[in-house]
Amino acid sequence: MADALVGATIRITLEKAVGIASDQIGMVYGFKEDLVKFKASVEMILAVLADAEEEQPKQQAVQLWLKRLEGLAYEADNVLDELNYDVLRQQVETGKRNGNQLKGKVRSLFHSNSIGFRWKMGQKIRDLNKKLNIINEEANSFGLKSQLGGSGTKATLLPDISRTVMVNRETDSVVFPNIVGREHDKFKIVQKISSETSNVIYVLPITGMGGLGKTTLAQSIFNDQQIERHFDLKIWVCVSEDFEVTRIFRLILESLTRRKVDVASRDVIVQEIRKEIEGKRYLLVLDDLWNEIPLLWTDFYRSLTGISTTRGNWCLVTTRQLQVATVVATYPPYSLGKLSDDDCWTIIKDKMIGSGEVTEELQGQEKEITKWCQGLPLAAIVIGGLLRMRRKEEWLSIVNNGLLKFTGDDSSVMQILKLSFDHLPSPSIKKCFAYCSMFCKDFKIERRKLIQLWMAEGFLQSNLENEVMEEIGDKYFRVLVESSLLQEEISSDKQTFGRMHDLVHDLAQSISRCESIVLNSSGEITPRNSKVVSSSLRSLFPRSSIPEDLAPKLKNLRVLDLSSANIVELPTSIGKLIYLRYLEFPYTLTKTLPESLCKLYNLQTLKFNCIFPMDLPEQMSKLISLRHLCYYNNDRKVQMPLEMGRLTCLQTLDFFNVGEEKGRQIEELGCLRHLKGYLRIRNLELVEGKEAAERAKLFEKQNLSSLSLEWGCRGEDDGADINVLEGLQPHPNLQELEVENFTSNQFPLWLMNLSTSLDKLVCLRLINCRRCTELPALGQLPFLQSLAMIGLEKVTVIGHSFYGLCNPSGSRSSRSSSQLSRKVFPHLKCLYLYNMNNLVEWMEAEATEGEVLDVFPMLETLKIQNCYKLNRAPNYFPSLRQLVIENYRDGLYYQLKTPNKSHALVLKDILSKATTLSTLRIGGQAGLTSVSDVLAVHNSQNLKYLSLESCPHLLHLGDLHKLLSLEHLSVVRCPNLNAIDLIAPNDQQHLTSLRSLTIGQCNGLRGLPSEMVELNTSLRELRLYECHNLVWFPVDLQQMPSLSVLWLGNCPKLTTMPQGFGGLTSLRELWIGPFSDTSMENYGYDWLALCSFFPVRKLTLQGWPHSESLPNQLQNLFALIELHLFGFGIEALPEWLGNLVHLEELEVVNCAKLRTLPSMAAMRCLTKLSDLCIKHCPLLEELCTPQSGPDSEWSKINHIPHIFVGQMTVQYLPYHSWTSLLQQ
Repeated sequence: MADALVGATIRITLEKAVGIASDQIGMVYGFKEDLVKFKASVEMILAVLADAEEEQPKQQAVQLWLKRLEGLAYEADNVLDELNYDVLRQQVETGKRNGNQLKGKVRSLFHSNSIGFRWKMGQKIRDLNKKLNIINEEANSFGLKSQLGGSGTKATLLPDISRTVMVNRETDSVVFPNIVGREHDKFKIVQKISSETSNVIYVLPITGMGGLGKTTLAQSIFNDQQIERHFDLKIWVCVSEDFEVTRIFRLILESLTRRKVDVASRDVIVQEIRKEIEGKRYLLVLDDLWNEIPLLWTDFYRSLTGISTTRGNWCLVTTRQLQVATVVATYPPYSLGKLSDDDCWTIIKDKMIGSGEVTEELQGQEKEITKWCQGLPLAAIVIGGLLRMRRKEEWLSIVNNGLLKFTGDDSSVMQILKLSFDHLPSPSIKKCFAYCSMFCKDFKIERRKLIQLWMAEGFLQSNLENEVMEEIGDKYFRVLVESSLLQEEISSDKQTFGRMHDLVHDLAQSISRCESIVLNSSGEITPRNSKVVSSSLRSLFPRSSIPEDLAPKLKNLRVLDLSSANIVELPTSIGKLIYLRYLEFPYTLTKTLPESLCKLYNLQTLKFNCIFPMDLPEQMSKLISLRHLCYYNNDRKVQMPLEMGRLTCLQTLDFFNVGEEKGRQIEELGCLRHLKGYLRIRNLELVEGKEAAERAKLFEKQNLSSLSLEWGCRGEDDGADINVLEGLQPHPNLQELEVENFTSNQFPLWLMNLSTSLDKLVCLRLINCRRCTELPALGQLPFLQSLAMIGLEKVTVIGHSFYGLCNPSGSRSSRSSSQLSRKVFPHLKCLYLYNMNNLVEWMEAEATEGEVLDVFPMLETLKIQNCYKLNRAPNYFPSLRQLVIENYRDGLYYQLKTPNKSHALVLKDILSKATTLSTLRIGGQAGLTSVSDVLAVHNSQNLKYLSLESCPHLLHLGDLHKLLSLEHLSVVRCPNLNAIDLIAPNDQQHLTSLRSLTIGQCNGLRGLPSEMVELNTSLRELRLYECHNLVWFPVDLQQMPSLSVLWLGNCPKLTTMPQGFGGLTSLRELWIGPFSDTSMENYGYDWLALCSFFPVRKLTLQGWPHSESLPNQLQNLFALIELHLFGFGIEALPEWLGNLVHLEELEVVNCAKLRTLPSMAAMRCLTKLSDLCIKHCPLLEELCTPQSGPDSEWSKINHIPHIFVGQMTVQYLPYHSWTSLLQQ
């Protein structure tokens, strides 16, 4: 069988070797002629390679010839790379980097100490030449024809990709919202899963052959607005072929928490999931399921149904196999049909030309083309992508000569995919595509990382003098996306990822070569890599430690990715991997990296994290090929390596801490002219004046997109900061700027007029510039979206100059007077004013006669915190959705004798014309007496979240029943609030949308009407705590069946208790007690009813010092995960505590008489207990440390991994130590 990739592999590898040989011919002696012969032989082979690829399917001898040539190409690559490594070593030792500087010392390269190396390299080159001669002779015997043109071999290396990519292309970052031809399917499924709620969980499979769009349909359903409103949580898991139950639950937890889960225990994972979803309705999508084994599914399904008792959960499953659907379904499977020919043509046209016009000739072929699609959207997308990559003049030729008829099964789709692969415009792009086969199905990899991996493998060689490898990689990535062989995804934080449809992944695997290995968690080679592990191995991705028998075969590695391996320290032998270009490891427990790392002169990308503050290796400046140093440390005391300026290829450097020593000063940045992305420069107080700052040459770094400039905290200003900042002016391309701890009283001119100096700015943060009195003119920045001004303590007025409507001289620009309408802050979405202690007035923008100003037209979020003196603000924010106004200073608001009404005036100003508000947080507003004073009907119709905190003069809430969209209400630390009434008068509509109600530390409240919450049947969270004068709250809890969280805590005068605990079948979290002595008997509530359902997972129980026992019914709360006990007079914890076998966290606080834990047998029954906290229990604390002596309680608890006693942590064990203790 012909190898689709062998030609591309040979061409790329040999062209790279020829490139190295060409570079070194003029620099060596002793085997210069051998290098010349090598170069000529390779060029002859490359000339006949295209003909050999054409003959490969016809002649088995040519196939074998290509296989031998491929092995020889790898051998040549290693030999020439070894030569190049020694050249780099000499450059490091001589302290030179570029060719001009090196010429004077060329002869030292192979003198004296290098004689042995010279002889060895000469022999290797001569051996290669002999083998190449044989290869050339065999090519002649096969009659292979030379296709060498006048331009030589380099012309084949990189075609004009930019022309290919840009044909008929107009893109944006928004994912296309419509799925062609699936509107009816989507509507039917959305209606089904939104209406059925009687069972705990339903499983609905979506079935159909590969390429029908099952995943796309599921994604559209997942993001539907009706689904958003119906479900509290949405979970997406790509399952693929590996249906391992613990793995699936781990992926579910990662989807819920948005963080990586390293825990191995299935039970721990399941309990964490239980915490996340308790009391909430969820939608789970299991995409691309293949498991046909009923036993495995049953195991998973039983755990899934046991996690939650909330009804109305749904699980959507996408699968190609009807047998799988039969195994998993609890609801009739939904079989996805094929698309119509018209829908397929719509997809092809959209992919091919967007809104452009199809040629008449191609339009005439519509029926033939759509017939080949056979109703499969994937086939239509690929055909459209294939035509998009070619000029219009080539379309008919591809249609007539390339596309094959197919019947609609997966193999026919593969033919179309293979055709798209064959038409990729260069061998390098084909190799980049095939490289993706080593990732698992449904992989998602960050675009920059993928390009760095391609670069390390040598796929991104350029034939243009000024073309950067990363830019070539960007073009290749775009070609694969436009060809529909790679899918592009953009995350919420604007990162770009690549992934593959599983059929495309099948194609990549079918054509890929075994040059990369993924080790599984047991250290075994994955099945598809197990055939050959040879010297051609270039990439290794272990998921465990590396087996010893594999280590000798790693010497030719270009990529070593340890990010998924259980490795916490790099070995010193890392320096032997001289070809290594990409090295990544997740974290290190050490405070240093091995110095041998600095011998990796070929290294291009280094990525790592560390647990402790760590200085980089002192000799890191020897890594002269380094392009990406991906490491961030918050510690400004971390010392940079000496002479970082020698790393002239560096593009990624997350931070630079300026030092005092020569070689660590800011001038080192001046040589790093290729820096791009984000850079943080600290310790700028060590820079001596403008001239020193200018040596960083920030103005020349046109690829920097984000820059943070940070001074250390100091005393009085010596006037130097403004000069330093003047010299740090960035390039106009900058998009994000942060200035922190700047101490001069004014900003330099370039910062005061950013609309001229940095007109592309998107984000600006001015932090703790405490002496600055005047703000920059910012209103005319055309792209500014986020603005934060923090700690500008000397600013008293945000005046007219802030809006940028005047010239630097103060006069209005001439063009504004003739302009009828003008936007100010045209794209600003978020504005933050923090800790501006002396800010008194925020003025409106002032229009001239005949001028109309549109100010803040897109502002959605406004946060004003700790601006205590502010008494005036603008009153027009047409798009405002979130408003936060908070003032916090310890005890200040409770000491004010008279309210400061200016606080309420600011609120009233901002809200007076706001009609789009959905979130309002008010804190520390001493002048607020009633919410109705600031919140009118016109700006409350869309309000969903309202929080009132630390408003000491707030007396009543007003007509909150009119907030019909309100979902969350929180009122905390409002001591004079005497009534909360959410009941609508005269049978008006009440708060039907309310889901969460929190009332805390409101000591003016004596009672709450039961109807206030009983009428809100949708209520899921009710928190009532630390209201010390509350006496009555006679609520019937059975009226709130959806309640999952209930706090009735620390209300010591409460005598009238809620009833109906037995109806709380969804309750997961309970905080209760202490109450009035009159209600102390059995705590005044029905423990038996509560425990009969035992759904509670977290219980906080507060008692009185004279409470000598815990309620015995607690032992029936078998599902309890967290137990917190406060203020009891007990002397010993009960023995039945050992019955709570699911307990993970136990906290005991303020139990002054407590001195004894349950027996060792009972404590050892708590095998899941991972956290124990004992505070303010003096008698017990003395007995619960390793130093407590033989009669202590320590032996009962020393198996618990995390133990906190008194004011200190006495034991903290990592996970693997914990599991070994439990096994003992």
